[in-house]
Order: sequence, then structure tokens, then C-alpha cells
Amino acid sequence: MIWQFIARKKCQRQLELIGLVKEEMYTVTEMAKQIKVSRRTILRYLKDLQQKGYVIKEREWHLNYQNKKSYSELYRMLLMTDPRFQLFRQFLWGQGSETVNYSKLKELNRQLIYLNLSADCKIGGLLGESGLIFLLQLRYLRDFYYFEEAEIFQQMEQYHQRSPMIPISKELFPDDKSLQAFIEKFELQSKFAPYFYFDYMRYHFQIFVDFYHCHKSYQTNLYHEVKQAGKIIGEVINWKNEVLENTFYVKLFDLFFGIHQGLPLTVFNLKWQKSVVSENYYHLSKELKRQLPLLNNCRVDELALAVKNILFVSHYTALTTAPNLESSLLIQEKFQPFLLSD
Repeated sequence: MIWQFIARKKCQRQLELIGLVKEEMYTVTEMAKQIKVSRRTILRYLKDLQQKGYVIKEREWHLNYQNKKSYSELYRMLLMTDPRFQLFRQFLWGQGSETVNYSKLKELNRQLIYLNLSADCKIGGLLGESGLIFLLQLRYLRDFYYFEEAEIFQQMEQYHQRSPMIPISKELFPDDKSLQAFIEKFELQSKFAPYFYFDYMRYHFQIFVDFYHCHKSYQTNLYHEVKQAGKIIGEVINWKNEVLENTFYVKLFDLFFGIHQGLPLTVFNLKWQKSVVSENYYHLSKELKRQLPLLNNCRVDELALAVKNILFVSHYTALTTAPNLESSLLIQEKFQPFLLSD
């Protein structure tokens, strides 16, 4: 889920902690090292989570699945107890109050600035890119409700039936046949269909791959931007593997596609856990910004993290699909020097 960064620090750490407990492979000391707090703090968090029914202590610590269906449900339940996330949820759905505590609103806005959004008590909602707010609402319904996709789209159409149409660049759809087929499949109105389709593609990878190839066949400006960025990155990465290179370009297209939609890099990076980013990625990101005007407004640190995430997921995909050990070792040999730079 992408919501963890909204919560207060204690809740963020506890969410990270239950993720480590789920793995059933870390000692208390190792978990403390992972989360970068003291062993004493980890024990305090674990006892707090135990009292609230999220974890149990046997010989080792385990998640408490009694009366709970899954880790995802435990995660959602813990996140929903956080006061800052509760406040965010109210403003996301236009239910914010004018009497909200000023200091709490200020703390929330300190986090929302990373999304180029702010909570406004006068309107009771969020101010910022309307397309981003719409997509966050879609993501919220996916993560916190058990709706089928068709139900999610229907709920959003009903909720926004009086809302103005969100403008979108026609260049993002060089061929609208796939969009029209999507509209017919889910019996949607055309008003917000492109944003439903954006959301849908990110949960159906092959459809997104087809969308990438559509841009490739039409040689769109977006495709050429992706190729130019890939060429810059390719100067320091020796691909030598078709799966690795193809996955990389699709993921890079996802990043650039989001930027064209007005999505902050934070939204892209929240799909992965935070990690240390080496100087190599910073240098690479500065060069990308220098050569690609599209990236002018992107922060170097966020772009560096995005590039690292794309390379790592491409590397992992190539390794897991390698036909034999020899191929795996070749991928590692060509890619490891850059990975080890961390």
C-alpha cells in the first residue's frame, strides 16, 4: 500500500514492524536494526501490538491471525487507528471539518506537500492536481474495500456525477481503441473513463505492456522521451539480457506516463520500501534532468530513488525468468557492479 507515509512516525514503524514479523526470520535485534531504532523501542512496540491483538508471543513473535484473514487486513486495521491517517481520509473524501485542530492540520499538510497537495478546512477537501486526487480515491477503494473492479468504477462515477470533467492530454492515447473497449466492457460513461483506465492498467501488467507498445508503434513524444532516458541509463548499465531491458523500458514508461499525468514521483516510489540510494543514481538522475525537459520539476533525490527502483525490479524479473543458472550468473555479472554501488 502507498498510505504508510501519511501516518505518524510511530504507526509507520509499527507497520514496518508487522511486515518484518510476518517474515518470521528476524530476531528482535535484527528488527531494531532494520527499522533503525533501539532494541528497547522494538520491544515496546511489540508489547503494544500484542495488547492490541496484532501479534502474539510464543517462542518467537508471530502475527496474530486469529479473527483476522490476512496480513493485509492487519495492516489496514493498524493504519486505520492512526489519527493523522483518519484526518487524511476525511479530507480525501471531502468530509474535513472547519473546526479541525490547527496543529494536526499543519502536521498532515507537512506530509501532503510531497504529493503537491494540501488539506483545506474551508472546503473540507484536498487542494491540488484533480487527477491525482481522483486516482488516490480509486486506490483507497481498492485497498480498503472488497469491491470488484466494476463496483469501484460505479461507486466513483456515482460519487463524482456532478464533478467537472478532469482534463487530460489526448497525446496519452495515440489510439483510443483499447480505451473504447474498456468503456464497453465495464459499461462506463466516458467522463472519467481515461482515469479508470489508467488505474486499471497498473493492476493488469500485460495490458500496460500493450499500451507501451501502442506508443512505440505510433512513435509518440512520450515513447521518444522514454527511449532517450533509456539510452542515457544504458551508458552505465550493460543490459545483455532481453527480459531485463524490456522490463526496464516498460517500468520507465510507467514512470514517465505518470509524470505526464501530473503524478508526483512520491506516488511512484511509494510502491517500494524506502532504501539507501547511492551517489551513482544521483549522478544519473542529474544527467537525466539535464537532457530531458520533462524532468525539470522532479527532485533529484526522488528521481534517483525511482531509477533505482526501476532497475532493481527489472533485475529481479530477469533473474526469476532466466532459463538456466548460466543465464542468471551472466545477468548478475553484468548488473552487480552497479547494484553493489550501494
